[in-house]
Amino acid sequence: MHGRRRHRSFVLSAVALGTFLVLASTSAAAAPRWQAFPGKADPDPGVLTTGWAANRVWIEGTSKGVPLLWSASPAGRLTSFAQTRIPVDAGIAGPFPIIDGELLMPNSHDGAVGYVTAPLLADGRLGAPRAVPYDDLLARARESAAAKLANVRILDGLRVGSRLVWALEGTQGAVGLGSFLACCSESGAAVNLTQFIDRHLGVLFLHIGRDTSGRIWLAWLDRRNYPRAARGVARILELDPSTLSPSSKAVAIPGVIADRIDLACAAACRLVAQTAAGDIVSWAPGERSATRVASAWRLKVGSEPAWLLAATFRSGQLVVAYHGNKGKTKYFDATVRDKIRIVRGDARGARRRQLAAIPVANSWPPHKRYGPSDPDVHGTFVPGGLVTVETFRYTPGVSPSPLIGAFVPLRP
Repeated sequence: MHGRRRHRSFVLSAVALGTFLVLASTSAAAAPRWQAFPGKADPDPGVLTTGWAANRVWIEGTSKGVPLLWSASPAGRLTSFAQTRIPVDAGIAGPFPIIDGELLMPNSHDGAVGYVTAPLLADGRLGAPRAVPYDDLLARARESAAAKLANVRILDGLRVGSRLVWALEGTQGAVGLGSFLACCSESGAAVNLTQFIDRHLGVLFLHIGRDTSGRIWLAWLDRRNYPRAARGVARILELDPSTLSPSSKAVAIPGVIADRIDLACAAACRLVAQTAAGDIVSWAPGERSATRVASAWRLKVGSEPAWLLAATFRSGQLVVAYHGNKGKTKYFDATVRDKIRIVRGDARGARRRQLAAIPVANSWPPHKRYGPSDPDVHGTFVPGGLVTVETFRYTPGVSPSPLIGAFVPLRP
């Protein structure tokens, strides 16, 4: 038996042996495993976004160009799979954000500009759509913006008490300088935030969050020095929840250029960023430097990034999910493994330790010698753990791609 001193002899009784086998069986049953969702997804990009609502994880993507929602309930493993079509006109592409348990979708029927929301239901279907007061949003945005806006686009939103707060991008025409706004305050006004962005490039990877004190935070990538790349300076801005007025300038993580970001909120909201160097760091306004949460795998030539999947707070501690290749040497050899790892540190993400992991699936069905490859990995935190999903960009003889997922529980 492992863990026993060699000189100590012992005999397992039938009862002890039975207990051991039951525990081993329970442990094996609890281990996370990949499962197939119904239907197929497009190889690239098959998945556009993931989210949580109505006690289900939701995956938004496309299959043969048709926008779809897949969903499942995580209960030790993924169960109650469902698939439903997103009711938008042909040619309208997502992602469509989940806001306060509802899916936000553009409504361009018969050429009319606008939006609708539809509740995400516990059975995996969409409820009856409800119109968003688009004309009112446009009117408020026009009152706030110095430029005469032709239309506004909803980037994201959240519920604040009895009202929804929207992050908006306004344009003067089909092609023109953009405006950045938040709407609406308690008095019903929009607030012009355009001073904080490059009007030629707008915002990328916008996130909106609310801390336990009720403050609203916006985060995005400022691309002004990287106009041709999905890369930029990660900025965060605090808004007063009543007036939506900015509490300061939009501040950036010191010395960091980022490729991906997330926003994790507790007593305050923190930026979590995948840096251009491939590390993952976290930072909040007022801190002198970023805290490293995960490191890229440094090779003899180049490096392999730690790919940020999701970030959240649990009991005041920062929890981050990411994936990436690592090996025992600085070379690609037989020891290299691509794993999804979940780590937890203190409130900044320091003194981290690994909570759970699951190998990235490189083929489907499992252990198939030749099959789908080049996985595209996504993840979202849900109560009790992480749900991660994959599609495959390279699918020889298989099109569209399988869509697979796994529930990874978090131990205390």
